[in-house]
Amino acid sequence: MAFAVHVMDERDIDHAFLTKLAKVATTEMISSKEINTDWQKAASSLLVSIGARLPDLMMDEIFSSLSGHHSALPTMVQTLADFASADGIISFTSQFTPRLKGVLSRVLPILGSVKDALRPIFAHAFKCWCQAVWQFCGDFPSDPYLDNDVLSFLHSVFELLLRVWASSRDMKVRLATVEALGQMVGLVSRTQLKAALPRLIPTILELYRKDHQSAFIATCALDNLLDASLLSESGPPLLEFEELTIVLSTLLPVTCICNDESEKSLVAVKRKTYNAIQHCFLTVGSVYPEELFMYLLNKCKPREESCTFGALCVLKHLLPRLSETWHGKIESLVETVKSLLEDQSVGVQKALAELIVVMASHCYLGGQYGELFIEYLVRHCAITEADVAGCDPQKVAVQNFPFKKSEVKAGGVCPFELRMICEKGLLLLAITIPEMEPILWPCLLKMIIPRKYTGAVAIVCRCISELSRHRSSYASLTESIAHTDIPIPEQELFARLVVLLHDPLARGQLSTQILTVLCCLAPLFPKNVNLFWQDEIPKMKAYISDTEDLKQDSSYQETWDDMIINFFAESLDVIQDIDWAMSLGNVFSKQYLLYIGDDEHSALLHRCLGMLLQKVDGRSYVREKIDLMYKHANIANGTNRIGLAKGMGLVSASHLDTVLEKLKSILDGVGHNRFQRFLSFFSNRAKTQDADDVYAALALMYGYAARYAPSTIIEARIDALVGTNMLSRLLHVRQPAAKQAVITAIDLLGRAVIHAAEGGISFPLKRRDQMLDYILTLMGRDEYDGAVDLSLELLHTQTLALSACTTLVSVEPKLTIETRNLILKATLCFFALPNDPPDVVDPLIKNLITLLCAILLTSGDDGRSRGEQLLHIMRSVDQYVSSAVDHQRARGCLAVYELLVKFRTLCSSGYCVLGCSGSCMHLHQITERIASRNSSSLTSTFLLPTRDSLYLGERTIVYLPRCADTSSEVRKISAQILDLFFTIALSLPRPVGSPLSEHIEQSYSALSALGDVIAILKSDASIDPSEIFNRIVSSVCVLLAKEELAVILHGCTISICDKVKLSAEGSVGAIMEFILKRGNELNENDVSRTTQSLISATIYVTDKHLRQEVLAAICCLAEQTNPKVVFFEVLIAAERDIVTKDISWLRGGWPMQDAFYTFSQHSVLSELFLEYIVSELNNHTPDQGGDSEKGDSVRHLAEVCNDDEIPQAAILALTAFFRGGGKTGRRTVEQSYAAVLCALILQLGNCHGWAETGQQHSLRTLLPAFYSFCECVGDLEMGKILARDGEQIENGRWINLIEDLASCVAMKRPKEVHPICNILSKALNRSQKFQREAAAAALSQFVRYSDGSGSLLEHLVEVLCLHVADESATARRLCLVGLVQASGLHVDQYAFQVLGVILVLLEDPDEGVALSTSQSLLKVLQTFPRDVVAPSLINLSIRLRNLIISMNGKVRASSFAAFGALSKYGTGALHEAFLEQVHSTLPRMILHLQDDEASVRQACKSALQQILPLLDVEDISSLINTNCFNSDHRSDYENFVRDIARHICQNLAARVDTYMASAIQAFDAPWPVIQANALYFVGSMLSHLGEQRSLAPYVTQQVFGLLIGKMSRSSDAIVRANCSPALSMLLKATHALTWSV
Repeated sequence: MAFAVHVMDERDIDHAFLTKLAKVATTEMISSKEINTDWQKAASSLLVSIGARLPDLMMDEIFSSLSGHHSALPTMVQTLADFASADGIISFTSQFTPRLKGVLSRVLPILGSVKDALRPIFAHAFKCWCQAVWQFCGDFPSDPYLDNDVLSFLHSVFELLLRVWASSRDMKVRLATVEALGQMVGLVSRTQLKAALPRLIPTILELYRKDHQSAFIATCALDNLLDASLLSESGPPLLEFEELTIVLSTLLPVTCICNDESEKSLVAVKRKTYNAIQHCFLTVGSVYPEELFMYLLNKCKPREESCTFGALCVLKHLLPRLSETWHGKIESLVETVKSLLEDQSVGVQKALAELIVVMASHCYLGGQYGELFIEYLVRHCAITEADVAGCDPQKVAVQNFPFKKSEVKAGGVCPFELRMICEKGLLLLAITIPEMEPILWPCLLKMIIPRKYTGAVAIVCRCISELSRHRSSYASLTESIAHTDIPIPEQELFARLVVLLHDPLARGQLSTQILTVLCCLAPLFPKNVNLFWQDEIPKMKAYISDTEDLKQDSSYQETWDDMIINFFAESLDVIQDIDWAMSLGNVFSKQYLLYIGDDEHSALLHRCLGMLLQKVDGRSYVREKIDLMYKHANIANGTNRIGLAKGMGLVSASHLDTVLEKLKSILDGVGHNRFQRFLSFFSNRAKTQDADDVYAALALMYGYAARYAPSTIIEARIDALVGTNMLSRLLHVRQPAAKQAVITAIDLLGRAVIHAAEGGISFPLKRRDQMLDYILTLMGRDEYDGAVDLSLELLHTQTLALSACTTLVSVEPKLTIETRNLILKATLCFFALPNDPPDVVDPLIKNLITLLCAILLTSGDDGRSRGEQLLHIMRSVDQYVSSAVDHQRARGCLAVYELLVKFRTLCSSGYCVLGCSGSCMHLHQITERIASRNSSSLTSTFLLPTRDSLYLGERTIVYLPRCADTSSEVRKISAQILDLFFTIALSLPRPVGSPLSEHIEQSYSALSALGDVIAILKSDASIDPSEIFNRIVSSVCVLLAKEELAVILHGCTISICDKVKLSAEGSVGAIMEFILKRGNELNENDVSRTTQSLISATIYVTDKHLRQEVLAAICCLAEQTNPKVVFFEVLIAAERDIVTKDISWLRGGWPMQDAFYTFSQHSVLSELFLEYIVSELNNHTPDQGGDSEKGDSVRHLAEVCNDDEIPQAAILALTAFFRGGGKTGRRTVEQSYAAVLCALILQLGNCHGWAETGQQHSLRTLLPAFYSFCECVGDLEMGKILARDGEQIENGRWINLIEDLASCVAMKRPKEVHPICNILSKALNRSQKFQREAAAAALSQFVRYSDGSGSLLEHLVEVLCLHVADESATARRLCLVGLVQASGLHVDQYAFQVLGVILVLLEDPDEGVALSTSQSLLKVLQTFPRDVVAPSLINLSIRLRNLIISMNGKVRASSFAAFGALSKYGTGALHEAFLEQVHSTLPRMILHLQDDEASVRQACKSALQQILPLLDVEDISSLINTNCFNSDHRSDYENFVRDIARHICQNLAARVDTYMASAIQAFDAPWPVIQANALYFVGSMLSHLGEQRSLAPYVTQQVFGLLIGKMSRSSDAIVRANCSPALSMLLKATHALTWSV
């Protein structure tokens, strides 16, 4: 709303509406007791905006509210303050000042009652009102605005604020009061102001002890007070200078504090305070200039640092403004400044430097003190970076409030600021003040040479360059050097400036400034060098012009130093003055003192002096200088040591023998000082140089001496050096720097040999292999290294060692295999180094790759041997190519790529592999080696490698996964590797008749396509990496030969198990691509090995998705090649896992089970796999405990299966197929239902057979498979049967299980019965007993359900008849059962066959078979017609008679029952014959009427009921109806025996002998009860024969003796008990008197 009123157009102003708004705003402000709430501020802003439009309206509203006493008074006063502050901004004419009187008249009465908490608001309001008055006076100076009433009001307010509010304990009140008083001092009368000064000044000064904001407020108030007191036009100053000293003394330390800008948050307020203080001093200086000048000079004396600093700052500020007044006192100022030149305070030095520049700008530096002040500036321009970095933060910390005057320091100034001020000031003097030139020229030239001014050389040179622009002639320069103490340019200046060129990145573009100065001072040097410098110096300046680009080159310093040396050497060549050069050498010798402790410049000085000595012929002069070089060299420092060595090397180019003499003397001295070194441990160790440093320096000097020495004489020197084992003396160094030096020396020796060979002087390096061993030893980690972290130094040592190895490998003689292997073993581990620090590790890896390339290039005699070298190196690098670490893979791939690039070059004639063009030593050496072997008769093909020697298959599978790597760099390099491989392969000669020749065009097309892919990768085009990889795979698939493809597939495990997931997935995709496109080229062995590799990959792969991809590849292989081979390998692997592992606890699951799932779900392989599993189960025939077999069959899983076990892998495969096949697997199982079920039934027989022997693991494996089969095909009833009886193994219960299963299948799936029977019929021919039994059980059961199919039943009867003679009793029995069932269906058709089988099996030795046969006979006799049974009646009777004495009760019972059933057929022509059988059997039936087995007793009763009528003896037939016959009591039985014996003796006397003989035979029966029955029966028979014939033969020969023996010897009570009645009956029948014992 306030903004809307503010921007309202004048025409739109509605007085009534604004009045309402004003009332609303006033009401809102009055209604709350709180102060300065957001809505009160909004209401106040609205009133201010209304006041800008209608001031009277606003004033009326506020005045009406000021009359009362309420909490809104401060808000109303604040609104008036805001209105006064906004007045000058909003209105074009002042609206507030004319109404000030009304405001004061209403506010003044309430001031006395204002509380301390509200006083800051009122004080702030008075400040704003006074500011409005001052602004009004400035805008309208002629308008009267202060009448007596207003002045009276202001006087009253001034007194109240000064005497009451300014002494408040509340700091906020005091600050606001002083701020208000500072605005009011110009509005009160001079009388009142003068009276208030004694109280007001201390009040203001007291605020300086608080904080920066308080100091700023106090300074502003003090500034207004000084203006009102000293610069009033209405009278003299109210304060004398002596009265102002306390004020000035207070302000000077504050100046020191406010000059610091280290705290960014306080910079603004500090600058305002500092400017206000300077204005205060300017005010005082305007009134009391001389007094202030002397006061400031007095404060400049080094007593209190803060006062000195403040005084210098004030002088700097006032000198330009009061220069006319102070002009006569310049001498005093100069003397004062001179006295401060040695002050050590950085703050004072900064202020002094600024003051010197101001003084120079006003020409106050002339005369004898000018050079002194210039030297002061130069001295502080020379502050080094070390001085800046070493500045103690505590010393430059800012001094904050509160402070004590004695404690304030000129802090907050660092050496960097001081140096920057001095540099800017010095440059300003050189550029803008012409009067300073006479002083600057000689002074600046002198500043170049002294060591203490080294840091200022850059700015000094720049100043000289600027001054030279104003010099128009050579005479001006010569005039400037007329003084005797100015350096001579030709020697000292040149020597100094050349050495200082060393650092191109030095502060202030030092090198550029020096080069510029050399151009400017060129007229001072010999004339012939001027033109050379004018041409050469711009080139050098261009090289260092872009420092950022320069930093990108890690070797920029070495390059720059070489440029300096070349510049120096060419300058000497141009000058061509030996005397001048020797004089320059003397200068160099003297200037060594300038670089003590500065090793980098000392190193360059060594090289400059060495180059100079190379140009000089005097031997004594050279010897003197090299002695001096070594004397001044700090060999403990690596840089200095290298510089010394290079310098010595440069000297050796012309004075080799002199240098070698010096080195020998040094070496001899080290040996001589060993005892001194020992003593140094007990005295002062610093007195003896460390031997490591000496050895390091010696090694480097020997190396560079060899490197720079003339090639014509170096061979003898190197031979002498190596032959004396001097190097071995240098191997005892322990410090890393010393090791590096020795390695560098060996490297330089090798380079010297190479350099000589390049010049046409080739010779072998003696003991090269020994030196290689030295290097490998030096680059290793010692025990000493473990004490200190020397990892970076060690890496640097290893980098140098690799470079040295490369050099030595590149020279003659040829590298041996042992040495090569030693090098590879020691260096390849560097590929595993971490990336950090990259500036150290990257050069090391680069050197390692270069070494590998050198080994490849120089180790072989021809292409074939180099091919072997290439393969060996690449195999050694494979572990890094396949690493899980990104940078290791990148390094490995880069190494392989570089090796292949070199190898490709080797395969191209006429080009040196090391980069030489034309005739070179390497081609010459190759030619010589070929000639030495008399190979001129060999063809060029022999000298080239063959395609086979490249092992493309093996190599391709290593690098192909990298084409799918996560790193784009690795992908690009690996694609280039493959391209190089096939490019080389296609360029090699092909044997005649090679299959590659027929597809050469396709190969080149594929290679071209691969090149296009690489071009895309290099261009970084936005293309999907997977598409790039697919294109690479397509090209590689065409380029591979058949054998190479097979090798890839055989070795695919490693690539699929790649540590990078994307690469592993890409490998699987590539394998599938190869199989799809070229799988038809694989033979069975290739398929087998490929499957094994893929299976191994599934074992090692833990990622589920990747494992599925591998399994898909296996499926692809099976689909495209021979599936049986693939399935066989999968089952072999599964069986091996089962035997060796606990597959239930494998992490990530069992891979083979996943394979089974995949096969079962495959639309094509599902059926094939199931068929194969079934065939494996059917073909496996283990031996079970010596059971009879029908022969041997082929074992498909014999490699891993035991001979006595079924293949569990096949069972588990079936289980997985049933469970994980999904819809596809279920459909396949349905289609192969019969085969699968038969296999399961047969294996069920096997497993139960083993379970009966206690080995149940096979059964436990099979039953889940059978359950899964039931679930898969939906046969729930079959599953219930299995769950109920599956594990029942006792008493042949598994036969019943199979019969139940067969019944279930026959009822649920009648259409499947016929194929099932066909399969099981064949199974009866197998050698495995339990499988035959299982098949017989199922077939016998299927007979019951085959009535509807005549052909099936006929087939079954035929099969069963063929196998009733099976070696297995169970099989025989089951076959009989089936035949009996068949006969029941078709009696007429199969009765004779069945009866013939029964007739045969009745004599079976197995009781089970006999039982089943007798039972079957009993069954068929119920249905068979007479004409069927009659031919076999007697034979059946005879066989049954043999069975009735069986120990098996069931057999006896069924035999008696069957014999009885035969009675119906014993009529007619067969009656007599059958009756004979009856008479032979009848005694046994009588005896077994009281058998222990109830079933036997019942069968005998039934049989007697059927056969007794055949005897035609009515009396005997009637006995079957008696109670004794039907009772089971013993007494009843004895009664029946006596009765039937009586009737037999009466009616069948002719048969008594037969009956008696049969009964007597039963005396030896195995059953006691039968023996007892026989005794009783015999006794009964004899008792009834007494009257009919003589008993003597029986009594005397058999019966009596047998009875007596049984009674006396039998252990069975029942036998003994029945002997007594038998004897009794016998005795009774023969009269007791005739017997004697």
